[in-house]
Amino acid sequence: MPPVNDFDSFFLHLPPFDRSDDFDAFWNSGIQELKKIPTEAQLAENKKKSNARFTVHDVSFKSFNRSVITGDLFVPHDIEKPRVIIILSDYNAKNNYRNYILDTSAAYFFMNLRGHDILSVEPGTNPAPGEEKSYPGYMIENILDRDTYYARGIYLDVYRAIDMLRLRNFLDCSAIGIIGKGFGAAAAIFAASMSERVRALVLDTPSFSYLRLSQNHSESDATEEINSFLQKNKSKNKTVKKNLSYYDALNFSDKISCPCLVTVGFKDRFSPPQCVFALFNHLICDKTIEVYPDEGNEAGGEKQFKKSMKWITEIINSQ
Repeated sequence: MPPVNDFDSFFLHLPPFDRSDDFDAFWNSGIQELKKIPTEAQLAENKKKSNARFTVHDVSFKSFNRSVITGDLFVPHDIEKPRVIIILSDYNAKNNYRNYILDTSAAYFFMNLRGHDILSVEPGTNPAPGEEKSYPGYMIENILDRDTYYARGIYLDVYRAIDMLRLRNFLDCSAIGIIGKGFGAAAAIFAASMSERVRALVLDTPSFSYLRLSQNHSESDATEEINSFLQKNKSKNKTVKKNLSYYDALNFSDKISCPCLVTVGFKDRFSPPQCVFALFNHLICDKTIEVYPDEGNEAGGEKQFKKSMKWITEIINSQ
């Protein structure tokens, strides 16, 4: 367990926002641009993935910059119009939630982060001895242009996924839940801040929050890519810092109105606990945090996932 003074500093962390004056206008403009793009959703039943409990559909739809986004939609057999939970993985990482047993009280959409379904190396794969770890490089894609930056696509993809799902007449999208891991949690926060349909959030060790600090402490792949770029382009530091402020999850935190469950591990090297608490402390909604002093980025593992899943399904199904 960390020293008491560290423990207290996590809980008391409340840094100021660094939103630009045009922060809201920037994102409202992005959503208006997105609405001009036809969704063109395609769903195809995948009999190999389907089982006795769920029918699974391979899904694709158009999103920001007309990119095609994909995912798997699990629809339970025994509910006529189930509520939906969107599940988002961390950057360059496997979606471990796919390995857990899902409750049939809701439908689940496992959305692939853009580019992650075509990576030559499977996300989360460790390099062989003597080999350097490879990075996809997405987190520095157009980082000098806030309007076309990779993270803008990810955030708007989740917002677009909500629109795609609500147009399916066999689903009830009046109350949607989102579970996000790491960078996926940052995208979930954005979607919840922009859509009234999101009624419950689970933020599993959220990252990409309080970037002024996390960029100096996190060892995540996203942080490594950005810091490597800055080391090679030191004259661009001010531009990158300014652009990233539009994507910092912390800057959306006070815009969340739905209940929120957050998990944190005090030994997390990827989502620094002080940054998680900075986010949590700024939430002004109904909120709970699950603290794991002796764990890292796994923060409770499958046991916590089951607890989080029970929490989120109860909320969306009660509305």
